[in-house]
Amino acid sequence: MENQPTNTSGNIPERPSNYLILAIVTTFLCCNIIGVVSIIYAARVNAKWDGGDYEGAISDSKNAKLWGLIGLIGGFVFIGLMLLLYGAAVFAALNSGGYNY
Repeated sequence: MENQPTNTSGNIPERPSNYLILAIVTTFLCCNIIGVVSIIYAARVNAKWDGGDYEGAISDSKNAKLWGLIGLIGGFVFIGLMLLLYGAAVFAALNSGGYNY
């Protein structure tokens, strides 16, 4: 056990997830900027863990998950609102009587 961080009970804690897949999916599906923020936090998790900064790794893991979920949920809400807006516009245009179909 070389330079592995230990918690207060003396046990070696489990390595936190870096949520890199969530960050990448968020970046490609909807929100590029928020996804990149999540990728940056995800990339720092393993580096901090290997450097012995367990609390920093946990914090970055939580931040990667938070920003990934914010981007994913926010992106789908935005896409849904845009679909509703465009659908309402098309519906209003078709029912305005200006088009013969």
